Amino acid sequence: MDLTTILGILGAMASISIGDLMEGGNPVHVVHITSLIIIIPTTLLASMVSTDPEYIKGAWKNVGMNFKKSPVNLEERIKEIIELALMARRDGLLSLEKRVAELDNEFLKQGLSMAVDGNEIDTISETLEAVIEETEHYYHGCAHYWILAGETSPVMGLVGAVLGLILALQKLDNPAEMAEGIAGAFTATVTGIFGAYVLIGPMGNKMKAKSHHIVKEQKVMLEGIIGIVHGDNPRTLEAKLLNFLSPAEEKHSQFN
Repeated sequence: MDLTTILGILGAMASISIGDLMEGGNPVHVVHITSLIIIIPTTLLASMVSTDPEYIKGAWKNVGMNFKKSPVNLEERIKEIIELALMARRDGLLSLEKRVAELDNEFLKQGLSMAVDGNEIDTISETLEAVIEETEHYYHGCAHYWILAGETSPVMGLVGAVLGLILALQKLDNPAEMAEGIAGAFTATVTGIFGAYVLIGPMGNKMKAKSHHIVKEQKVMLEGIIGIVHGDNPRTLEAKLLNFLSPAEEKHSQFN
């Protein structure tokens, strides 16, 4: 579970609620069912107009990745690649055939299968680079749907507020009802802004950030496959692959 997403949302809600309570307000009054109905579905539907159907489906399919820990473990993947490099250097590329069939990653399996089948490095590289490019486009397209929805949400909040004010002004003969209507109208603005910067928009940015881990892993695997086909020294190859780790990650060599 990715606690940064959960704590971020809950923390933002808590801080707003505490501030409202300190000023004598009641956070429950901000939750206005009509505003939610006007803003959230309209925002999500309007964003579909500018988004390719493939990415809309992917945006909903992959939204769960924002709440889960990244499945990418570069250290373990590098360790696996080096083990394969050691086997290939010792027994030849054909010795990897059985091991390749047991791999859990389709990208790595595809690249090494091409290597075992005797394809040239340029062919392998071009094929896998195309996969990387499409993977990046796919996740960025999915993320863009949520980002676009986040940008649309405040505008829909304004629309909801204007609709509420129109109805409120029709009650000039009843000041109490008019004041209540105006208060309800402004909850739409709050809902739109909150949805944009705490709920909907951040989903897209977090999805884009997490997709970078997936793409980086593929780049690491591509470099590893090329190194294996070249017959690079496993120690040298490992040093090269460890450079893909971020400064926040410790680099541990399995040769030490």
